[in-house]
Amino acid sequence: MPSEDNSFNPIASTPVPIIHDGDHGGDDLVASMVALERSDKLNLLGITTCFGNIPLEVATKNACRAIDFRPETGVSVYPGSSKPWKSPSRIGDNAFGANGLGGVELPEPVSNPSDTSAVDWMIDVLSNSDSPVTLCPTGPFTNIAKLLDNRPDLKPKIERIIGMGGCLSPQPPHGRQGNITPFAEFNFYMDASAAEFVLNSGIPVVLFPLDVTHQLVFSKSRQEEALEVLGTGLGEKLIQIMGAAATIDSNHFNLGGSVFHDECVILYLLEPELFRGREINLKVITDPTSERHGQLRQPLNSSNSSVLVMDVLLDSDRAFGIILDSLKSLLKK
Repeated sequence: MPSEDNSFNPIASTPVPIIHDGDHGGDDLVASMVALERSDKLNLLGITTCFGNIPLEVATKNACRAIDFRPETGVSVYPGSSKPWKSPSRIGDNAFGANGLGGVELPEPVSNPSDTSAVDWMIDVLSNSDSPVTLCPTGPFTNIAKLLDNRPDLKPKIERIIGMGGCLSPQPPHGRQGNITPFAEFNFYMDASAAEFVLNSGIPVVLFPLDVTHQLVFSKSRQEEALEVLGTGLGEKLIQIMGAAATIDSNHFNLGGSVFHDECVILYLLEPELFRGREINLKVITDPTSERHGQLRQPLNSSNSSVLVMDVLLDSDRAFGIILDSLKSLLKK
């Protein structure tokens, strides 16, 4: 039987050195902002970007916007993949609109991205790091797959991969297993081959599928609480960004608000005891001609336990409170 746990092993050092890799629509943006603010526990070495919710150049611009909230950290943004690793390109669902922010207008970024590519930069960081680094992909896993394919010798320099993607169980009320097709979650649909490669790379992986992210919803009451805490102006814009995907989420799942998907990765790093999961072996359907392309599955008759899949959020109010407190602190600076 799969074991119930919330970590492969204790986090070795504080602050934990991490790289946030995302496609920087609204939830990736907020995840980066929380990571930047919580430097007491997280050492954000850099942000790498890729295609996904929006084209690479738009995602990169949004990541730079996150950096602008804490420029004194010296964190930089490194542009990555503009298309899938091996699969044909797919059309997204426009969940966050053309600018990745649900149409909400933020100031043009002051920070500029690096000229160094995401994969080249990660290779350099891992090669020269004295301690293992945690990789945190919250968009398609393309950059991570390229890194592991190009430099498998650097695997010992990776503490673990904590990512958002996939869905194992049909979700109510329509029994969908995906938020972009009936079978596939967005990140795994956009680059199924990368997801399959990373999950089975032999590196410890902690995965946050829709099964658990759907337990953290930006409900109406939480929107009202956020308005009280963050106020108007820029705070109100962040609230609009966090709620941007509410319509598309509600059409599929009737959750009563948008979902904090990518933020769960950062929340786990801050307070792993908030989540409970089980170690299982996983496969991703990579056939580009299949209607189930991108579907996450647990193979039959498989006894290997290689991925820690989170399936329970034990305290959603606490999780939301961490996001809200981090944003409040960030806006004050």
